Amino acid sequence: MILSTLLTVNAQTSIELTISTAQQSYNRGDVVTVSGKLLSANQTVTGLIGIAVVNTQGEKLVIRTVATGTITNPKGAITSAYLSDQTGDELTSVIAGESAYFTISVTNTDSIPRDLLAAINVYDNNGVPISSGSIKHIAIASGDGFTATLPVKIPSGVAGGSAYAYAGLYSEWPNQGGYPLAPEVSIPFTLTGTTIGSNQLSTSSGNQGTYELSFKLPNKATIGQDTIYVTSRFNGLSTSNMASFTVKQPGDANEDGVLDFNDLVLFANSWIAYYEDRPWNQIFDFNKDSKLDFNDLVEFANAWIIYYSEV
Repeated sequence: MILSTLLTVNAQTSIELTISTAQQSYNRGDVVTVSGKLLSANQTVTGLIGIAVVNTQGEKLVIRTVATGTITNPKGAITSAYLSDQTGDELTSVIAGESAYFTISVTNTDSIPRDLLAAINVYDNNGVPISSGSIKHIAIASGDGFTATLPVKIPSGVAGGSAYAYAGLYSEWPNQGGYPLAPEVSIPFTLTGTTIGSNQLSTSSGNQGTYELSFKLPNKATIGQDTIYVTSRFNGLSTSNMASFTVKQPGDANEDGVLDFNDLVLFANSWIAYYEDRPWNQIFDFNKDSKLDFNDLVEFANAWIIYYSEV
C-alpha cells in the first residue's frame, strides 16, 4: 500500500519538456523555428522556458525565455531594462560597429536566496541574433537585487532599422542547467549606420503549455552542428532537454565553409557533366528534382548574393 502511494505521488509530480525543430538542417540565412511543450503528469502546464542555442565553437547565439501561458508567481523580476549610455542614461538608437549599453534591474522575489544571471540578447532588423552580454550575482537575498549596465558589441554589417534586445533572468545559463526566473523583457531600439534590413524580426509565442521561438541564422553562421538547450522549473521540479541541427552553406561543394570561385568552377563542371550524361555533384541539385537546370543556376546565384550581402 505504501509503495503504491509513493508511485502515485511521483506520477502526479513528473515534469517533462519536449523540443523539436522544423528541420534537421538549415542553410545559412534560414529561419530556425524551435517548439515544444511543458508537461506535468502528461498534461500541458504553464511555466517559463529557457532557451539557449550554442554553435559548434561553443558560442552562444541565442539566450531567450518563452512563457507557456500567463505567469503568476515567478521567482524573480526584471523591473526595468533599456538601451543606455555608459552611465545608464536612456537612449533610443545605437550605431552599428560600436558598443551598445543596456541597463537592467533585477530582483529576487523568491523566499530564499538565489543566484541571479541577467542576460541581454540583441537581434538586428533581419531577426538575426548578433550579440549578447550578461552578469551574474551569487546568493542574492529574498527581496534584494541589483542594477547593472552591460556593454554589448554591435558588429558592423548587420541589418539596420528597427531592432530588439531581450532581457532575461536565469539561475544559470540554460546550457549549463540553469532555468528562467522571470518573463523576458523586450527592448526596442533603432540600429543606424548600416543597410536597412527586411524587418523580419525574431518571434516567440506560448500558451496552453506550448512554446515556439524563431530566429534567423546569420549569413556567415558557423558551419556545423548547433545545439539547442531548453530548461524549465515547475512546482519545485527542474527539467531540461536538448536537440541539434546542422548549419550548411548552400553551394559549398568543397565543404570548406566558404562560397567562392572554387565552388563556381565546381558548379560549371557539374553543369557540363550533367549535359554530357556524366556523373555530377548532387549538392548543386538545390530543389532535389534529380536535375541540374536553370532553376538550380538561379538558386546558386541567390546563394552567392546572400553570402556576399552586407546584411
